[in-house]
Amino acid sequence: MSNEKLNLQEISSTMMQLFVQDIFSKNNITDETKKKLSDEQKAQLRKVVADLQAQVDEFVKGSKEKQTEETVVKEAPKNTTLRDMIKKKKEDK
Repeated sequence: MSNEKLNLQEISSTMMQLFVQDIFSKNNITDETKKKLSDEQKAQLRKVVADLQAQVDEFVKGSKEKQTEETVVKEAPKNTTLRDMIKKKKEDK
């Protein structure tokens, strides 16, 4: 399971790098112009990346929980009598 998480993190990291590189190339941003970002802009970029990573982790965690819930099989009632079923219905109300 840790291998799956590590693999997903590598994939998301690679996708983010490709996305950023694509945006830089579309806007003609070179290594020289990258250095001109202010500290505030760099902090904002880091915050955005951290937020995206948190959302991805939440999504992955939710999908895994959903899969485990689906695999849990409800146990069928064992040899209950009509009297027991009626008592149980009364107690539930």
